[in-house]
Amino acid sequence: MRPSIITRYVLKEHIGPFLFALATIVFVFILNIVFRDLGKLLGKGISALVILEFFFLNIAWILALAIPMAVLIGTLMSFGRLSADNEITALKASGVNLYRMIFPVLIAACILCVLMERFNNCVLPDFNHRVKVLYSDISKKRPTLTLEPHVFFNDVNDLSILVHKIEKEDSLREVIIYDTSDPELSKTIFAESGHLKIEGERMVLTLYDGEVHEIDNRNYENYRRLKFEKQVISHDIPNLELKRSNTQHRGDREKSAGMMRADIAVNRETIQKREQRIRSFVASDMKKVLPGSIWKVNDDSTAAIVSSAALARKYSIHDIRSRAKRAYQQVQSENRVIEGSMKSIRRKQVEIHKKYAIPVACIVFVLIGAPLGILARRSGLATGWGMSLLFFMIYWIFLIGGEQLADRGIISTFVAMWFPNVLVGFAGILLVVRTVREMTEIPWERWGRFFKKLFRKKA
Repeated sequence: MRPSIITRYVLKEHIGPFLFALATIVFVFILNIVFRDLGKLLGKGISALVILEFFFLNIAWILALAIPMAVLIGTLMSFGRLSADNEITALKASGVNLYRMIFPVLIAACILCVLMERFNNCVLPDFNHRVKVLYSDISKKRPTLTLEPHVFFNDVNDLSILVHKIEKEDSLREVIIYDTSDPELSKTIFAESGHLKIEGERMVLTLYDGEVHEIDNRNYENYRRLKFEKQVISHDIPNLELKRSNTQHRGDREKSAGMMRADIAVNRETIQKREQRIRSFVASDMKKVLPGSIWKVNDDSTAAIVSSAALARKYSIHDIRSRAKRAYQQVQSENRVIEGSMKSIRRKQVEIHKKYAIPVACIVFVLIGAPLGILARRSGLATGWGMSLLFFMIYWIFLIGGEQLADRGIISTFVAMWFPNVLVGFAGILLVVRTVREMTEIPWERWGRFFKKLFRKKA
C-alpha cells in the first residue's frame, strides 16, 4: 500500500530540518575535538591520513548522541513551521487530526530507533575501541626532530645539539654537539656544516670540517683533540614512528550488550565462589574454637556446658582472639572482591540499558517536539534550537545523574536509565493530548506571572 499524500508531505517537511540539525550538531562536536586534540596531533608529527582516521573514528559516538537531539530539533522546527504557515489549521479543517500528522514521524522515529540500537551494539563498540587504541599509540609516539637556530635540542638521549643557522630543510651550519653517552668522558663536537636525515627510528647526522674535543673526567690533564673532514653520527630514537598496537582489552563502552552480559555472568560466578569461601572460612575457624554441640542439634544442655568447659581448658583467650581476627580479615578481603564485582556488574548494566534507552529517546523526542512546535506558533532557528536544548539538557541531566546513582547502588540501573524517557515521554503525551483538545497556544504570560510571584516570595 502506497503512503498517502499527507504522510509523504509530513515526512518531507521533517527531512530537511533533521539533516540540517544533525550536520550542525556533528560539526559542533568535531570542532570541539579539533580545539582539544588537533594541536597535540600535529605536534606528534603524524600524517594527515592518521589525523583524518582519528576524527572519522570519533564520528561514531558523536552520531550516537547527535541523532536523538537532531530528531527533537527537526520535529520541533518542522511542526513549528507548519503551524506558523497555518497548514496545521488547514489539515484540521480537512478532517485530519493531530494524531494522523504525528503518526508518520513516529513510525520513522521507531525505524531510526531500531537502526540506532544496531549501531550502538555493532558499530559503536568497535569504533570506540579503535579510537582508544589509536589515541594511546599517538600518545606514545615521539615528536619529529625539529631543530631551531640558537636553541639546544635535547630530545635525543645522550646528545645535546645546538645549530646556529639552518639554510635549507636539513642543511645545518655551525653545529655544536655535547655527547654524554660515556660518563667517564666529556665529548664536544664542533662542525662548520652538517646534514640531518631520519631513517625510520634512526637519526643520521653527517658533519663536515670539524673537531672533536675529549676530556677524561677522572683526570682533566688527559685531553684529546681530533680534526675531521667528515664524520657520521648515527643514533637510535625509539617511538619516532607511529606503531599501531593490536590490544584485545576493551572497556565497558567498547563492548556490545552481549559481551557485557557474558562479563556479568562471570562476575556473578565470582561472587558465588567468594561467598562460598566466606562460609567455609567461618565454618572451619569457628568449629575449632566453639563446642561441637553448637553445630549439631543437641537437646542435652548439660553436654553443651561440659563441652564449653572443656573448650575453655583446651584454648586460651589469646588463641580464640587470634583465630577470630584471622577469620575477620579473610572475610573482609573476600567482601572487597565481592563489592568490586558488584560495582562492575552495575556499571555494565548501566551501559547495557543505555544502548537501548538512548535510541528510544528518538521516539520520546517526537512526542515532545511535535506539540511544542505547534503550541509555540513560531518558526525559525531561535525557537527550535532554544526549546530543543532545554529539553535535551533536562533529559541528559537526569540520564547522567541516574547513571551516577546507579553506579553507587542507590537506585536500580533500569530505573536510572529509563526514567528520563518515561519523564519526557509522559510530558510529551500530555502536550499531545492538550494540543488535540484545541489548546492552541502555550500560556507564556501565565507562566511568566507564576515565576515572578515565586521569585518574589523567595526574595
